[in-house]
Amino acid sequence: MDDVKTQILTTASRLFLQFGLRSVTIDDVCNEVHISKKTFYNYFRQKEELIEMVLQQQCEILKQKKNKKNAILDDPSLNAIDKLVLAFKHWKQDSSIHSMTFFYDLMKYYPEIHTRAMKQQDQTTKENIKRWIQQGVDEGFIRSDVDIDLLAVYTQFQFGKVLTELIGKLEIGVSTTVEFLLDSNVRVLVNEKGYRYYQEKYKKEYPLLKSTSGEGGQGSKSSGMFYWSEPPLYHEE
Repeated sequence: MDDVKTQILTTASRLFLQFGLRSVTIDDVCNEVHISKKTFYNYFRQKEELIEMVLQQQCEILKQKKNKKNAILDDPSLNAIDKLVLAFKHWKQDSSIHSMTFFYDLMKYYPEIHTRAMKQQDQTTKENIKRWIQQGVDEGFIRSDVDIDLLAVYTQFQFGKVLTELIGKLEIGVSTTVEFLLDSNVRVLVNEKGYRYYQEKYKKEYPLLKSTSGEGGQGSKSSGMFYWSEPPLYHEE
Protein backbone atom coordinates (compact mmCIF):
# COMPACT_ATOMS: atom_id res chain seq x y z
CA MET A 1 0.00 0.00 0.00
CA ASP A 2 1.19 3.51 -0.83
CA ASP A 3 2.91 5.23 2.13
CA VAL A 4 0.65 8.30 1.91
CA LYS A 5 -2.49 6.15 1.83
CA THR A 6 -1.21 4.17 4.84
CA GLN A 7 -0.59 7.43 6.72
CA ILE A 8 -4.09 8.66 5.91
CA LEU A 9 -5.67 5.41 7.12
CA THR A 10 -3.59 5.26 10.28
CA THR A 11 -4.29 8.89 11.14
CA ALA A 12 -8.00 8.67 10.32
CA SER A 13 -8.36 5.53 12.41
CA ARG A 14 -6.75 7.23 15.41
CA LEU A 15 -8.88 10.36 15.05
CA PHE A 16 -12.13 8.46 14.46
CA LEU A 17 -11.55 6.31 17.54
CA GLN A 18 -10.59 9.29 19.67
CA PHE A 19 -13.15 11.89 18.59
CA GLY A 20 -15.89 9.98 16.76
CA LEU A 21 -16.78 9.62 13.09
CA ARG A 22 -19.00 12.66 12.84
CA SER A 23 -16.61 15.08 14.56
CA VAL A 24 -13.58 14.34 12.39
CA THR A 25 -13.52 16.05 9.00
CA ILE A 26 -11.39 15.47 5.90
CA ASP A 27 -9.62 18.73 6.75
CA ASP A 28 -8.69 17.32 10.18
CA VAL A 29 -7.15 14.23 8.59
CA CYS A 30 -5.29 16.28 5.95
CA ASN A 31 -3.89 18.65 8.58
CA GLU A 32 -2.62 15.76 10.70
CA VAL A 33 -0.95 14.04 7.72
CA HIS A 34 0.27 17.39 6.27
CA ILE A 35 -1.27 16.89 2.85
CA SER A 36 -3.68 18.92 0.73
CA LYS A 37 -7.29 17.92 0.15
CA LYS A 38 -6.37 17.43 -3.51
CA THR A 39 -3.87 14.77 -2.46
CA PHE A 40 -6.48 13.17 -0.20
CA TYR A 41 -8.92 12.85 -3.11
CA ASN A 42 -6.27 11.06 -5.14
CA TYR A 43 -6.72 8.16 -2.70
CA PHE A 44 -10.32 8.46 -1.48
CA ARG A 45 -13.32 9.77 -3.39
CA GLN A 46 -15.17 10.84 -0.22
CA LYS A 47 -15.16 10.50 3.54
CA GLU A 48 -17.45 7.44 3.39
CA GLU A 49 -14.84 5.52 1.38
CA LEU A 50 -12.23 6.34 4.02
CA ILE A 51 -14.60 5.19 6.77
CA GLU A 52 -15.19 1.88 4.98
CA MET A 53 -11.46 1.18 4.79
CA VAL A 54 -10.96 2.08 8.45
CA LEU A 55 -13.91 -0.19 9.23
CA GLN A 56 -12.21 -3.06 7.40
CA GLN A 57 -9.20 -2.61 9.68
CA GLN A 58 -11.39 -2.54 12.78
CA CYS A 59 -13.29 -5.65 11.66
CA GLU A 60 -10.01 -7.49 11.15
CA ILE A 61 -8.99 -6.58 14.70
CA LEU A 62 -12.37 -7.81 15.95
CA LYS A 63 -11.96 -11.02 13.95
CA GLN A 64 -8.67 -11.76 15.69
CA LYS A 65 -10.31 -11.16 19.06
CA LYS A 66 -13.25 -13.38 18.10
CA ASN A 67 -10.82 -16.18 17.30
CA LYS A 68 -9.81 -16.14 20.98
CA LYS A 69 -13.45 -16.45 22.01
CA ASN A 70 -14.03 -19.24 19.50
CA ALA A 71 -11.12 -21.13 21.03
CA ILE A 72 -12.96 -20.90 24.36
CA LEU A 73 -16.15 -22.23 22.74
CA ASP A 74 -14.21 -25.21 21.38
CA ASP A 75 -12.63 -26.13 24.74
CA PRO A 76 -14.18 -29.49 25.72
CA SER A 77 -13.13 -29.08 29.37
CA LEU A 78 -15.48 -26.13 29.93
CA ASN A 79 -19.23 -26.20 30.43
CA ALA A 80 -21.52 -23.61 28.83
CA ILE A 81 -21.62 -21.29 31.87
CA ASP A 82 -17.84 -21.22 32.21
CA LYS A 83 -17.47 -20.54 28.48
CA LEU A 84 -19.87 -17.61 28.74
CA VAL A 85 -18.05 -16.01 31.67
CA LEU A 86 -14.60 -16.51 30.09
CA ALA A 87 -15.83 -15.02 26.81
CA PHE A 88 -17.03 -11.98 28.75
CA LYS A 89 -13.67 -11.65 30.46
CA HIS A 90 -11.95 -11.52 27.08
CA TRP A 91 -14.55 -9.01 25.91
CA LYS A 92 -13.83 -6.74 28.89
CA GLN A 93 -10.10 -6.97 28.40
CA ASP A 94 -10.18 -6.39 24.65
CA SER A 95 -12.89 -3.72 24.42
CA SER A 96 -12.36 0.01 24.74
CA ILE A 97 -14.69 2.95 24.96
CA HIS A 98 -13.12 4.35 21.78
CA SER A 99 -13.74 1.27 19.63
CA MET A 100 -17.33 0.93 20.90
CA THR A 101 -17.98 4.62 20.23
CA PHE A 102 -16.68 4.13 16.69
CA PHE A 103 -19.28 1.42 16.03
CA TYR A 104 -22.00 3.46 17.72
CA ASP A 105 -21.26 6.41 15.42
CA LEU A 106 -21.14 4.08 12.45
CA MET A 107 -24.55 2.64 13.28
CA LYS A 108 -26.09 6.07 13.95
CA TYR A 109 -24.60 8.25 11.21
CA TYR A 110 -23.60 5.75 8.51
CA PRO A 111 -26.24 2.99 8.79
CA GLU A 112 -25.73 1.63 5.27
CA ILE A 113 -22.02 1.03 5.85
CA HIS A 114 -22.77 -0.51 9.26
CA THR A 115 -25.44 -2.83 7.83
CA ARG A 116 -23.13 -4.10 5.07
CA ALA A 117 -20.36 -4.81 7.56
CA MET A 118 -22.60 -6.60 10.03
CA LYS A 119 -24.14 -8.87 7.38
CA GLN A 120 -20.72 -10.37 6.74
CA GLN A 121 -20.35 -11.42 10.37
CA ASP A 122 -23.88 -12.21 11.52
CA GLN A 123 -24.29 -15.77 10.23
CA THR A 124 -20.99 -17.11 11.63
CA THR A 125 -21.64 -15.46 14.99
CA LYS A 126 -25.17 -16.86 15.15
CA GLU A 127 -23.98 -20.42 14.43
CA ASN A 128 -21.36 -20.21 17.20
CA ILE A 129 -23.95 -18.94 19.67
CA LYS A 130 -26.39 -21.71 18.69
CA ARG A 131 -23.68 -24.32 19.26
CA TRP A 132 -22.96 -22.88 22.72
CA ILE A 133 -26.67 -22.75 23.62
CA GLN A 134 -27.18 -26.36 22.54
CA GLN A 135 -24.30 -27.44 24.77
CA GLY A 136 -25.90 -25.60 27.70
CA VAL A 137 -29.26 -27.24 27.03
CA ASP A 138 -27.62 -30.69 26.86
CA GLU A 139 -25.84 -30.02 30.16
CA GLY A 140 -29.09 -28.91 31.80
CA PHE A 141 -27.89 -25.33 32.42
CA ILE A 142 -29.74 -23.39 29.73
CA ARG A 143 -33.49 -23.22 29.26
CA SER A 144 -34.97 -25.82 26.95
CA ASP A 145 -38.40 -24.19 26.82
CA VAL A 146 -37.36 -21.48 24.33
CA ASP A 147 -36.43 -21.97 20.68
CA ILE A 148 -32.64 -22.10 20.23
CA ASP A 149 -32.73 -19.92 17.10
CA LEU A 150 -34.67 -17.28 19.03
CA LEU A 151 -32.21 -17.35 21.93
CA ALA A 152 -29.28 -17.12 19.52
CA VAL A 153 -30.73 -14.08 17.72
CA TYR A 154 -31.58 -12.45 21.07
CA THR A 155 -28.04 -12.98 22.40
CA GLN A 156 -26.47 -11.76 19.18
CA PHE A 157 -28.66 -8.65 19.26
CA GLN A 158 -27.66 -7.91 22.86
CA PHE A 159 -23.96 -7.88 22.00
CA GLY A 160 -24.36 -6.11 18.71
CA LYS A 161 -26.79 -3.23 18.77
CA VAL A 162 -27.65 -3.16 22.50
CA LEU A 163 -24.06 -3.06 23.73
CA THR A 164 -23.16 -0.43 21.15
CA GLU A 165 -26.20 1.69 22.05
CA LEU A 166 -25.47 1.51 25.78
CA ILE A 167 -21.84 2.51 25.30
CA GLY A 168 -22.91 5.40 23.11
CA LYS A 169 -25.52 6.75 25.53
CA LEU A 170 -24.19 5.99 29.02
CA GLU A 171 -20.98 7.27 30.57
CA ILE A 172 -20.35 4.23 32.77
CA GLY A 173 -17.55 2.56 30.85
CA VAL A 174 -17.24 -0.61 28.79
CA SER A 175 -16.35 -2.86 31.74
CA THR A 176 -19.45 -2.01 33.78
CA THR A 177 -21.71 -2.26 30.72
CA VAL A 178 -20.33 -5.68 29.77
CA GLU A 179 -20.80 -6.93 33.35
CA PHE A 180 -24.38 -5.69 33.31
CA LEU A 181 -25.08 -7.52 30.05
CA LEU A 182 -23.45 -10.69 31.38
CA ASP A 183 -25.68 -10.67 34.45
CA SER A 184 -28.89 -9.77 32.61
CA ASN A 185 -28.33 -12.32 29.85
CA VAL A 186 -27.55 -15.10 32.30
CA ARG A 187 -30.90 -14.42 33.98
CA VAL A 188 -32.68 -14.74 30.62
CA LEU A 189 -30.80 -17.72 29.22
CA VAL A 190 -30.22 -20.13 32.10
CA ASN A 191 -32.58 -22.26 34.14
CA GLU A 192 -32.56 -22.62 37.94
CA LYS A 193 -29.71 -25.16 37.89
CA GLY A 194 -27.60 -22.95 35.62
CA TYR A 195 -28.19 -19.83 37.66
CA ARG A 196 -27.33 -21.61 40.90
CA TYR A 197 -24.04 -22.82 39.37
CA TYR A 198 -23.28 -19.31 38.09
CA GLN A 199 -24.06 -17.73 41.46
CA GLU A 200 -22.09 -20.22 43.52
CA LYS A 201 -19.00 -20.12 41.33
CA TYR A 202 -18.89 -16.46 40.27
CA LYS A 203 -20.67 -14.51 43.00
CA LYS A 204 -17.39 -13.38 44.57
CA GLU A 205 -16.08 -12.26 41.21
CA TYR A 206 -19.26 -10.38 40.27
CA PRO A 207 -20.76 -9.59 43.69
CA LEU A 208 -22.83 -6.57 42.69
CA LEU A 209 -23.63 -4.16 39.91
CA LYS A 210 -23.84 -0.38 40.26
CA SER A 211 -27.13 1.29 39.51
CA THR A 212 -26.79 4.24 37.12
CA SER A 213 -29.81 5.94 38.66
CA GLY A 214 -28.82 5.65 42.32
CA GLU A 215 -32.45 4.94 43.19
CA GLY A 216 -33.58 2.21 45.52
CA GLY A 217 -35.96 -0.51 44.46
CA GLN A 218 -36.33 -4.22 44.17
CA GLY A 219 -32.97 -5.92 44.50
CA SER A 220 -31.24 -2.72 45.56
CA LYS A 221 -30.40 -0.78 48.71
CA SER A 222 -30.00 2.88 49.40
CA SER A 223 -26.42 2.73 48.08
CA GLY A 224 -27.84 2.25 44.59
CA MET A 225 -26.40 -1.25 44.15
CA PHE A 226 -28.09 -4.22 42.51
CA TYR A 227 -27.52 -7.34 44.60
CA TRP A 228 -27.65 -10.98 43.64
CA SER A 229 -31.10 -12.47 43.91
CA GLU A 230 -32.78 -15.79 43.22
CA PRO A 231 -33.57 -16.35 39.54
CA PRO A 232 -37.09 -16.86 38.25
CA LEU A 233 -38.16 -20.48 38.33
CA TYR A 234 -38.56 -22.17 34.97
CA HIS A 235 -40.72 -25.26 35.05
CA GLU A 236 -39.35 -27.30 32.18
CA GLU A 237 -41.17 -30.38 31.02
